[in-house]
Amino acid sequence: MAALKRYDIKKLLSNPDLRRRLIVDATVATQAREGIDITKAQAENSYYVVTEAERAAFFGLVPFRSEAGENDGRHVEFVRNLARPTDKVRNDVTITDFRVIEHSPLAFATLSLIGPIFSENPPFESAGEAWQGIISRDDEQYFRRHWEITPTRKGKPWITLHKGGGFCRFYFDSPLVVDWSSDAQAAFHRLRDTRIYFREGVTWPARTQRGFSVRHLPPGCVFSHKGPAFLPTEPSSTPFLLAVLNSALAEFMMMAITSFGSWEIGAVKRLPLPAATADERQSLSNASLFLHDTKSAWDTGNEICTRFDRPWVLQTTVNGAAVSLSAALDAVLAREAALDVELTEAYARLNDAVYRLYGINDAIRAKIEAAIGERPPEIVWPQMEGYDVDQKRREHVDRLLCYLVKRVVEADSDSIVCLQRVAQEPPLLDRVRQALATCFPGQDPSSLETEVVNELKKKTKGYYRAESLAEWFHDVFFGSHNALYQQRPLLWHLASSQARAEPGFACIVHAHRFNSDAVAKLRSVHVRDRLAALRREAAQAGQDRKDDERLDLLALVEEVEAFDAKLRLLQEGAHTGPEGGDQDFRILTPWKKLAERPQGWNPDLNDGIKINLAPLARTGVLRIKLRLGATDGDE
Repeated sequence: MAALKRYDIKKLLSNPDLRRRLIVDATVATQAREGIDITKAQAENSYYVVTEAERAAFFGLVPFRSEAGENDGRHVEFVRNLARPTDKVRNDVTITDFRVIEHSPLAFATLSLIGPIFSENPPFESAGEAWQGIISRDDEQYFRRHWEITPTRKGKPWITLHKGGGFCRFYFDSPLVVDWSSDAQAAFHRLRDTRIYFREGVTWPARTQRGFSVRHLPPGCVFSHKGPAFLPTEPSSTPFLLAVLNSALAEFMMMAITSFGSWEIGAVKRLPLPAATADERQSLSNASLFLHDTKSAWDTGNEICTRFDRPWVLQTTVNGAAVSLSAALDAVLAREAALDVELTEAYARLNDAVYRLYGINDAIRAKIEAAIGERPPEIVWPQMEGYDVDQKRREHVDRLLCYLVKRVVEADSDSIVCLQRVAQEPPLLDRVRQALATCFPGQDPSSLETEVVNELKKKTKGYYRAESLAEWFHDVFFGSHNALYQQRPLLWHLASSQARAEPGFACIVHAHRFNSDAVAKLRSVHVRDRLAALRREAAQAGQDRKDDERLDLLALVEEVEAFDAKLRLLQEGAHTGPEGGDQDFRILTPWKKLAERPQGWNPDLNDGIKINLAPLARTGVLRIKLRLGATDGDE
C-alpha cells in the first residue's frame, strides 16, 4: 500500500493565488447548489470585495502608441484587454495594497506583484531594531585601516568599524577601525546610545549602484551611518535573516520601496518578514552560513584580511600541496572556480527557498526576476570579479612576491632592507630568492625563478610587465603593494630617483618602525656605505680609464647625495615655500595645533600612514609619485 502523502494545509492556504482559486471555485459551486448561476468572473469580484476590497485595473499601453486619434494603437489594445485580459498589458491591483506600503512611490505593475506579500506578513522591525550608526566630524582623524595601528594598538582603544564597503553578500571583512576613546566619542557629530553597538546582526552599504548586499555584523563591532545595521532581538536568528535579506526577492522589494542605489534603513524595517517552520528556518540558516563561511575561509589568503594566514598559492588546502609554482597556480585557480560553482548553486537554492517561503509562484517569480535584471554573481572572491585567468595568475604572483618582501623586511633587525648590497647586508633580491625557495622546497630554485619571471613577462591587461625580478622590485612592487593596502602602504619604497631604471640607492622600510632613530641609521649606515662604494667604483673606473663608466658612477654619487640631503631635511622637519608644497618636509596633522604636531621626523602611528607618509610623497623621497587617495572602502 502506497504511503500517504502529508500536506501542510496552513502553508498551502498561505499561498494567496491558491486561496483565491479555492474560494472562487467554492463560491461558484455553493451558488449553483442554491440555483444561482454566476460566472467565475463574478465570483472573483465577490472574493476581492469580501476579502481584500476593490481592485483597480491598470493598463500598460505606452508600447502600443501609434497614430493619433481613433486609430491610435493604444485604443485598440485597451478594448482588446477589456474583453480578454493579458498579463503583459493589464494589471489588477487591490486598492488596499496601496495603503499597505505607505510612503512608497510604487508602479502599479510592481504593486500587483508584491502587495499581497506586504499585507500578509509582519514587517522586519518586528524581529529586531534597525539603526544608523556614528557620524564623525572628521573621518581622517578618527578612522584607520587596521594595519595602520597594529599589532599593539597603542595609545587609543581602536574598535573594528563597519562603514559600508564594496559589494559582497553574506561576508565582509571590514578593514576599518575607529578611535573609541571618550574624547573621540564626545567629538563625533552623532554617536547615538552606545548600547546599540557591539551586538551581532547584519549590516549593508547604504549607497551602492551594484545592488543590495547584506553581510554579517559580528559582535564587538561599531557601525556608521554609511553602514547601518539590523540587530535582531534573537541573535541566533541572524543567519536566517541574512538569507532572506540577500535573496533576489528582498532586493526586488527594496528596489520597489526606495530609490535605486539608496538602500534606506526605513525600507529595511518595512520589508515583510515571512513566517517559517523550524525546519525552514534551519535550512535557510545553513545555506546562509555555508555562503558566509566559504567566503570567510577563502579570505584568509588575502593579505589585508584581519585573519590573514598566508597567500593562496602557499595554502595546502587551496594549492593541493603542489610542489611547483606553476602547479600551485593551476590548483588555486581550479579551486576558486570550483568554489564559485558551489556558491552559485547554493545561492540558487537559497533563492528558491525564499520564493517558496513567501508563496511566490513561478509566473510571478519570472516577472520579478525580469524586472530585477542581471545581478552580481555569488563568487568566492568578489574583488576579482570579471578578471580573466591570466589576470588572476598574475595577481597571485604579485601577491606572493609582495608577501615575501614583507616577510623579509619584518625579519630584518632594523626593518631597513636595501635593494643594493649595503653595509655587508645581502640585497633584497637575494633575500627574496631565499624566501621563495623555502616556499617550494621540492622545486629547483633556478627553475622556480624562471617560472616567476615568465609570469611577470606576460602581457597582461592592467599589470606592468617586468623582464626580471630586479625590475619588478624597482618598478612594480611599491605600486602593487600600495594598491593592495588601499593607499596606506605598510612598506615604503624609498629611492634616490623616480626616473632612473635602477636608482643609485633604494630601500624598503616598515611604517611601524621607521621612526627618528631609523632615519638616523639609514643615513649614517646604509646611505653612507652606499656613497663610499660608489666613490670607490668611480675611482677604480678612472684608474681603468673607463671614462663613461666613471661619469655614470659620479652621477649616481650626486643623486644619492641629493637623496641624503632630503633625508636630513626630513629629520629636521624643514619647511620652505608654501605649506604642503614639494619643499615641506613636516608631518602636517590637520587636526592638531601647530605646537602639537611632530617636530622633525617623529611620526605618531595613531595619526595614520597617510598623514605620516605624505611628506615623503610630496618631496620626492619615494620611488614612485605616490597618489595618497582617500578611499574609505565605500562605493
